[in-house]
Amino acid sequence: MSHAGIIVGIPGLEIERVDRNQGIHVWAYPRKRPACVHCQLAPVRIKASYQRTLKHTRQGNRVMTLHLKVPKYHCPQY
Repeated sequence: MSHAGIIVGIPGLEIERVDRNQGIHVWAYPRKRPACVHCQLAPVRIKASYQRTLKHTRQGNRVMTLHLKVPKYHCPQY
């Protein structure tokens, strides 16, 4: 896990980039695809993706903002 990944502290995220201009902005996405929550079938496909923005934590006086690229999954069985 990278240094930024340790600071974020959420397992399973891949850190894409970190920007430290005004505050700290971290762009990340999930490392692997989960199984379907209904049938536990592993090969779910990504239907679309969208971005979520969270004010995560503080590093000194600067707020860390987490930009998550979150996929929408689709199970072929449902």
